Amino acid sequence: MDIEQSEFQITDRMKKFIDEYLIDFNGTHAAIRAGYSPDTANEQASQLLARPDIRELVAEGQKAIAERTQTFQDNAVEELKLVGFSDLADFLTVKEGGIVEQKPFDELTKEQTKCIKKIKQTVRSSHSADGTILHQTAVIEIELHDKLKALELLGRHLGMFNDTLRLEGALPLQIFFDVLPQVADVIVTTGQGREQKKLQV
Repeated sequence: MDIEQSEFQITDRMKKFIDEYLIDFNGTHAAIRAGYSPDTANEQASQLLARPDIRELVAEGQKAIAERTQTFQDNAVEELKLVGFSDLADFLTVKEGGIVEQKPFDELTKEQTKCIKKIKQTVRSSHSADGTILHQTAVIEIELHDKLKALELLGRHLGMFNDTLRLEGALPLQIFFDVLPQVADVIVTTGQGREQKKLQV
């Protein structure tokens, strides 16, 4: 018997089937995960996927997945570009007399902070004889993400690098022969007469 025949109603179980089908595009498994009987899951999936309204919802789901995937790829590429083309000079300030100092963290842009892999702060203190703190200096060290790795991943995404080894030009031709062992005719005399056999030598 056909399941849920109405062409005008999408039940919760049908919606579940669509969601499950969009995971691996296996109709039978999707039907089972959606709650249909394993014994008739293949038939149920065929009937569901034959419905125009179900096919339309599946197509919409596929489009949404493609858009999310594209968005993720675009965001990932943008992050790689920020790291790959980052410049350490953007994180420094040259003071009067040529003294180089690191920019305060709150002065960095969001694009710059995305390039930072690690931040380390060291506090140095000077004390008086009785242990009173006279002076404190906080030194912040930043480590940027690997530029070369980011550029490599970008290059691979754009197809700039090809690790496939290509051999061009003529190669020497090698021919192998199997040499068969020599065979000699041997006459064997038995009580019933002579018998001819092949004997390897």
